[in-house]
Amino acid sequence: MKLLCDENIKTSILNLLGQEGHDITRVQSALEIGFDDEDIIEHCRSNDRVLTNDEDFFAFDHHSGILYLDEQATPPRTVATAIRNIDRHLPEDVLRTTVVHVPNGWK
Repeated sequence: MKLLCDENIKTSILNLLGQEGHDITRVQSALEIGFDDEDIIEHCRSNDRVLTNDEDFFAFDHHSGILYLDEQATPPRTVATAIRNIDRHLPEDVLRTTVVHVPNGWK
């Protein structure tokens, strides 16, 4: 799964997802300084899905799929397991138009 991780996502989660084979890009690496949520969503429309714990992303009608981390303190292994299950069970076309809460039942 391709993911663009918002600046609020812990490095330990990014590292584990990368080790598990997910294509991970950090917002800070993909966009220039001064980016806002609209810039992130636009980049994701063209390239990736976003992993965030920022509820502001829910306001956008068109996105490429949002994985919303319910709780910042969720252990990295739980996040990785949930994302693996989401990737396995939700078709790509469903993911492109959906906000999925992680882990929230995907453990």
